[in-house]
Amino acid sequence: MSLLRAGTGFLGLSFIVSLWASPDRLASLPWFIIAMVGVVLVLVVSGPLLSGVARRVRPTHLQAFFVGAAFVALGSALLTSRWPSYKLSWLNAVYAFLPSIRSLPFWWTQNGLQPNQTGAMLAVCTGLPVALALTPPDRGHAGNGRPDLPRGWWSGWSAWRWISMFLSIAGVMVVFMTGSRAAFAGLAVAILFVLILRTRRWLWAWGAGIVISGVGLYASGQLAALFHFFVHDESLDTKLVARLDIWSSALRGIQDHPLTGIGLGVFNEVMPARYPYQTVGLSYPVSQAHNLFLDVALSIGLLGTLGLAMLLLGCVLLAVRGLHLGSTSRLVSTGVLASITVFLVFGITDQISFSIPSSFIIWLWAIALVIVNERSRLDYAKAQWGTAKMLGSSLT
Repeated sequence: MSLLRAGTGFLGLSFIVSLWASPDRLASLPWFIIAMVGVVLVLVVSGPLLSGVARRVRPTHLQAFFVGAAFVALGSALLTSRWPSYKLSWLNAVYAFLPSIRSLPFWWTQNGLQPNQTGAMLAVCTGLPVALALTPPDRGHAGNGRPDLPRGWWSGWSAWRWISMFLSIAGVMVVFMTGSRAAFAGLAVAILFVLILRTRRWLWAWGAGIVISGVGLYASGQLAALFHFFVHDESLDTKLVARLDIWSSALRGIQDHPLTGIGLGVFNEVMPARYPYQTVGLSYPVSQAHNLFLDVALSIGLLGTLGLAMLLLGCVLLAVRGLHLGSTSRLVSTGVLASITVFLVFGITDQISFSIPSSFIIWLWAIALVIVNERSRLDYAKAQWGTAKMLGSSLT
């Protein structure tokens, strides 16, 4: 908890400093406000309001919220994506069949949203449905010694699982349709992570199976064919050169602004003018540094990068602790871990930037995990108090 709060505090301070240093504060202001709302919510919910919020918000509420968020992300990806026909031309008939806001007679709907970003957000939000779909029901007990499953759990759980199976399958399909290879890879790793987590005692078998499968695919030439299927619109060399070009420009910007960053939402204003790319060219639509920590360091400084690392590590530690709690708490914790996995894998070559609204999901992870752990503590204390009261009554 302390690590999470400290990371959030560092991020809040970095947002303030980066707004002061931004060359266009009006452009940075909307993203600054969104980020600071998240900072304040995490600090308040994990601080003075924690017990009160945890008494009112149950893990089942959090489960329902994240499943609802997955539906929203799925609908948004289907309706707003600028489908990449240049990557997956054989899906053009499907793209043409789907309704889209791009068909509306408004100028602000004509371009649609960047498919890498819609695919990434959908992949991130599919984390909890994947965890729920792959987790069998459990009649166990929570750590407080009380029954963890409420009356009617089996029918209700079954409905949730069927919904989550639909979201998981649809999420994988639509992420693939967006053409975002980084998002698809992140979702695949998250699914594998949940499967391994559910069968931890067979970890050695998973490891051996992955190694044998990788060697077999490589030896048979299928690995190259699979790789070509996903990367056929451009050569690998071209993609690597483009990424290295963007990263080197971002590094030059970080060297010049290590403490303050250049500000949120001004990447396209600053980079082409002060740190121009060598091979990408000004016609290439670059809106962020295409790497999680490079983009954060460039936008809000190295202190902000440290804060994000601390926040994510704090979330992971709370989620790992949540794996040992009751069934619904364990599901929420597993789902958030899967979402963070997608976020980190996607962040190797791309990024859900703090300069877009969907980055708010980071603060929601922190709040959910804090509530899950505090709720478990309160339930345990309540159970202990009830046991002590019963013992006291029997003695008298």
